[in-house]
Formats: sequence, structure tokens, C-alpha cells
Amino acid sequence: MTDNSTIPTLAAPADIDQTLESLLSLLTGGEETLAGGEMVDLYGLEREVKPILDAILSLPAPQARALLPKLEQVLAALDRVAGTLERVHGDKLGGRETHATRIRAAQAYRSGKDM
Repeated sequence: MTDNSTIPTLAAPADIDQTLESLLSLLTGGEETLAGGEMVDLYGLEREVKPILDAILSLPAPQARALLPKLEQVLAALDRVAGTLERVHGDKLGGRETHATRIRAAQAYRSGKDM
């Protein structure tokens, strides 16, 4: 008999749905915290989300499509968190103008002239 412990098991759609629900709850709470003027630690969020997305991609198309509404809710929550973060803490994060200024400075530096 062979040992199958090295064969990865696929996550069940119900487990993925539950994980997306937990992520949605986390993002909603984070948005509320941000709106209250406090910072939220988002470090590692990408590392946490990637396995969820990989699991969805590994599902058969009909099962993956069934998760789309929940995934869209999570994406909308991410957008709200980003908007709230920008609105409440944008002055601390550096705005678009600062980024544009850095881009112009880098271009000027590369070309050797002032822009």
C-alpha cells in the first residue's frame, strides 16, 4: 500500500466559502476600525488571500462560478478598505501628487535635465 500523504487535497467549495466569509468579516471590521481613525495592520493579507484564490482556481468551473458572488463581495470590501484608508489616512500615506512628483523626478534624473 502506498502513502498518499504527499498528494494535496483540494479544498471543498463550502470550506472556501466559509473562508471568504471570514475574510469578508475581517475586512468589514477593518474598514470600521479605519473609519474610526485607527490604523489596521494589513501586513500578510496577500499571503493569506493567495491560497484562497489558488483553491478557487483549482475547482471545476461550475463550483468556482458558484463562489463568484462571495468573491465579488470580498473585492468590494477590499475597495472600501482602500477608499477608507485613503480618505482617513491619505495624508500619512502620501498622496498621488507625491507619487507623481517622484515619477517626474526619476524621469528628470534619468534624462539628466529638470522637468
